[in-house]
Amino acid sequence: TLAAKGNPTKVDMMVGDIYGNNRDALEKLGLPSNLVASSFGKLVAKQNPASGLKEEDLARALLLMVTNNIGQVAYLNAKLHKTPRIYFVGNFLRHNKISQRRLAFAIDYWSKGEMEALFLEHEGYFGALGAFLLSQGISHSAETGFVQTEKTVDDQIPLSSASLRKPEKLRNRCDTC
Repeated sequence: TLAAKGNPTKVDMMVGDIYGNNRDALEKLGLPSNLVASSFGKLVAKQNPASGLKEEDLARALLLMVTNNIGQVAYLNAKLHKTPRIYFVGNFLRHNKISQRRLAFAIDYWSKGEMEALFLEHEGYFGALGAFLLSQGISHSAETGFVQTEKTVDDQIPLSSASLRKPEKLRNRCDTC
């Protein structure tokens, strides 16, 4: 893809761009130099923002900015609901290893290792599964975290969270994913 070839550090302002490699300052802040300080921040500081940039750099920076926002909202919701595992599904992530790595890194970073991002192997079917469960009156129990119902699929297979496959875990300490 276009984004796979890009270098987001040509577009994003990193903590190291502000503080340099001053270890004392970075340690005091508790921030690594390769962390994004401002998405698209380098473009604001340039007389001619487009000079020296490639479409690939912009595509990668944009992809990471959107992914970071998804990760931040997911992290805050998981914190609000006190859940350590965040399951990501949908076509945006299908075959999108850049975003999967960034989400895994972001969730691990913001939660200080307390939460993890998980990606389902056959995630494309979960929209249909959710619609089916909703149409069958199957609901989620906040107490147990499991699906509560007496119904079965085809009157043979009970519906439960046990029927779902275990997700692939992608934990990564990425610099610029």
